[in-house]
Amino acid sequence: MVSLHYLTLAMKILHIIDSAGLYGAEIMLLTLMDEQRKMNLTPVLLSTNEFEISKSAIEAESAKRGFQTVKIPTKQGYSLTGALNIARFAHENGASLFHSHGYKINILLGSLPKFIRKKPVVTTLHGWISVKRFSRMWLYEAVDNLALHRLDAVVRVTSSRRDGEDIPSNDKINTYTVNNGIPELAFDSAYIKQSDSVVSDFCKDGFIIGTICRLSAEKGLDYLVDAVRLLFSHKENYKAIIIGEGPQKDALQTKINRSGLADRILLTGYRNQAFRYLPLFSVFVLPSLTEGLPITVLEAMQAKVPIVATQVGGIPAVLGHGKFGSIVRPGNAAALAEAISFVLSNRIQIDAMCNDARNVALEKYSSRRMAENYLKIYETVLRKWRND
Repeated sequence: MVSLHYLTLAMKILHIIDSAGLYGAEIMLLTLMDEQRKMNLTPVLLSTNEFEISKSAIEAESAKRGFQTVKIPTKQGYSLTGALNIARFAHENGASLFHSHGYKINILLGSLPKFIRKKPVVTTLHGWISVKRFSRMWLYEAVDNLALHRLDAVVRVTSSRRDGEDIPSNDKINTYTVNNGIPELAFDSAYIKQSDSVVSDFCKDGFIIGTICRLSAEKGLDYLVDAVRLLFSHKENYKAIIIGEGPQKDALQTKINRSGLADRILLTGYRNQAFRYLPLFSVFVLPSLTEGLPITVLEAMQAKVPIVATQVGGIPAVLGHGKFGSIVRPGNAAALAEAISFVLSNRIQIDAMCNDARNVALEKYSSRRMAENYLKIYETVLRKWRND
């Protein structure tokens, strides 16, 4: 019988994702792969992106970090051919297990009988996007829920899959919770001032309200614009900077222009390693309507930037239910404005809160701890797979 110790040393993890961007889930995945390599495991990235570009953002970044990076383009919707190609690659390249990152991969692998895929599947539920009932995405999520029953381990980054909605209760679903984690970061605002004059000039004066996120409906950015409008009506030194790309960008810019805030709110677009901009912020605000456990909150905690965030997903737990940042109801611009104003008016209390937040982020939400917890799950599913 092969020992578990040997299985751990020889472990090759095939991380599979369908992504064209480089946001929280992608950063978490790459961070996990970095830690796994330090632990003498062999992480491999497999991208199923179907877009006709040479490399997606995560593929390029994975290759840059020196990981084996493979692309198996798979069309949107269900593709039996795509599922079989992934299983074939895993078998031919000696993968120990699949680690799925997204509903599309869950559905593809969950549809295959175990004797075909020949490897166990671990999936991480990173977060959720806003979907309309009976839309195509709503249908995909419903099928994803069914697919989870056929996977070997389902990992949550917070205690609930969607706010107020747990993963379906079923003895066949082996669920775990693993907090997202990040390495200790180096913040150099001087680098930004030298390399990005647009942002540095905008942030050189005033009280800077900043956020870093995908520009999509579930991030609640409309409420942030409304909050800035409320604040600006009382004090003119408030500005906001929104870093990121996404489908809501044009609509958001239109709203900003119509609110008369075009010179007060800057949409920067995508920025590589956006966490480096955090020291320019007077406060970091995340107005999300739904979340998992956002990486940007952990980054802001490390940067000792005051945080205002909504009471969704894993945010309240990460912020110690108010000990390490202000928590407000989602979908409420007035509450956001009030919490932001509190940061400006209570610097001594806020500075102490920020120091505590950094200490907690480094101790409890480290990338090493995250990788160790995933390794325990891998060992559990491999042991069970071989005993079945």
